[in-house]
Amino acid sequence: MKIKKAIITGATGGLGRNLGEFLNKEGWELLGFGRNESIGKELGYAFKAFDLSNLEETLEAFEEADVVFHCSARSSPWGKYELFYKDNVHATKNVLTAMKKYNIPKLVHVSTPSIYFDFIDQREVQESYRAKAFVNAYTQTKYEAEELVLASDVDAVIIRPRGIFGEYDSVLIPRLEKIANRGFLPLIKNGNALVDVTYVGNVVHAMYLCATKELPEKSIFNITNAKPIEISKLFEMVMKTLGKEVKYMRVGYTTMMGVATVLEFVAKMGLSKEPMITKYGVGLIAHDQTLDLQRAKDILGYSPQYSIKEGLERYAKSKD
Repeated sequence: MKIKKAIITGATGGLGRNLGEFLNKEGWELLGFGRNESIGKELGYAFKAFDLSNLEETLEAFEEADVVFHCSARSSPWGKYELFYKDNVHATKNVLTAMKKYNIPKLVHVSTPSIYFDFIDQREVQESYRAKAFVNAYTQTKYEAEELVLASDVDAVIIRPRGIFGEYDSVLIPRLEKIANRGFLPLIKNGNALVDVTYVGNVVHAMYLCATKELPEKSIFNITNAKPIEISKLFEMVMKTLGKEVKYMRVGYTTMMGVATVLEFVAKMGLSKEPMITKYGVGLIAHDQTLDLQRAKDILGYSPQYSIKEGLERYAKSKD
């Protein structure tokens, strides 16, 4: 599919910024949406600042285009359902409404493999899997947003990238740094949990393929770096790349869950904003979770362009 113009929601977030930089270099005409007006002015292409959950503003901001990359989301392991619903579900509904008004034919929708998370060891999880219960409001509302996309008459592709890190990262590596700066990184089960992560450049590559290839209607793809890694080794690689020395503390799963439960209770009582440790966060470093990439390889033609090491080096260089 030949693309002349693309709209990027969440253009001032980590993924949106990387996607915009790549497509800008490819010579695409771009229109970015986001809330951070100061970052928006630095993007190097047309940008509008507004709230996607406001239908009137959304309809006014949209223009004719060939594809929408929907990167915008409220992404956090903690918070009130109502806020996540507004930014993840209602905003997606507005995007679909605007696409219909402006006859935009294709949507690349960024979702999450958190919908698989079940507090158990999981390997080679396929796109059809669903957890018995959603682990938090973020996960629930991202699933609800997916359902809207799948029920729409838009030619949509959904990707579920696992553990995005890289330039402009405000989530994965900064959270690890924050915990490490407090004295130690916790290792549960000796840090042997096997996990997938994805360098942002590989996610951008996958999104480019989603937009430009002819794909089966409503295709869904897991996206990772295709190299599962033990949590302890990932910690070591991150801290070494950042030039940080960090201590590790081996702790029991039950103990960490107890601490997380207390911290979540304190936050629910309004005595803190976000728990430093959540039960979901404990589960992430305690349990295996790797994703099956067969569909992405066979149908999308996806393969990672950068290794984890290369991704970390590119992230560190961007911070210099």
